Amino acid sequence: MTDTTIVVRFLHFAAAMAVFGIGAFRLYAFTGPVATAEASARAALDAVLARGMIIGAVLALVTALAMVPCIAAEMADTYAAALDPSTYAAVLFGTEFGHAWCWHVGFGVALVVLCVIPQRRWQAGAATLAALCTLMSLGWVGHAATDYGGGIGHVINQMAHLTAGGIWLGGLAPLGMMLRRAVGPDGAAYVPLARAALPHFSQIGYAAVALLALTGAVNSILLVGSFDALVMTPYGRLLALKISLFLAMVALALINRFRLVPRLRDPAATPNALRALYRSVVGEQALGLAILAVVSVLGTWPPAIEAMAM
Repeated sequence: MTDTTIVVRFLHFAAAMAVFGIGAFRLYAFTGPVATAEASARAALDAVLARGMIIGAVLALVTALAMVPCIAAEMADTYAAALDPSTYAAVLFGTEFGHAWCWHVGFGVALVVLCVIPQRRWQAGAATLAALCTLMSLGWVGHAATDYGGGIGHVINQMAHLTAGGIWLGGLAPLGMMLRRAVGPDGAAYVPLARAALPHFSQIGYAAVALLALTGAVNSILLVGSFDALVMTPYGRLLALKISLFLAMVALALINRFRLVPRLRDPAATPNALRALYRSVVGEQALGLAILAVVSVLGTWPPAIEAMAM
């Protein structure tokens, strides 16, 4: 059942981060007045992002529910438990994981409802808040919620780590959608939107990357404990791969910010710069998905600090 759990965890993390990243992007990327010529393109893009939030919210809820039989089978150490409703009840109402997961599913239900209701001025903000609660509540389960010395501080740290991941990794989804339209055959109307949104994304990204690095370091100290554990345990080596992927993402982001984005100021260089930027963002997305795959596996393994103590 572990392989199934890993796949469900991956889809759930990806959906939860994407829906929050899309919602946050809708709120911060296009502040200020919009020229009449850009208004229709902005409205069309926002409609696409709103649909993306609906898809992400539904996937997050479905995978949150699918996680229950996976965990039930692991706790009971039998595949039959995945088909036993009484085991579900025992997991949800008789364990700390279950209590936290009920809240998590509740946030997921609220997220779906807020995403599918008719558009209102407050709707995007409320849906994004529900997405944030859904994402942050993942910090209440897993290694952070187990006593490895961090206590409530570890849980708070993990919630901050997830939030920063949603801002950056999740934010790459709407950024890619916007750039794909800007490099398309009818992309001229989206070029001003890209020029307006990219500086905002970069500024938010700086804070998100710094927070990811800080909270990731804290997690590593609590769950690995030493350099020997990092290189001598399967958990530590897989975590080192995650760190390498993160550093590769940072390198791509710096290339985007300091080499490609400035070229957008030159109208003659804009088409090539946008195409290069789009390809780079797709590369960042691939690295981000690889990180989520690694995280999905790490969550099913005992931390390095525990393995070293055996």
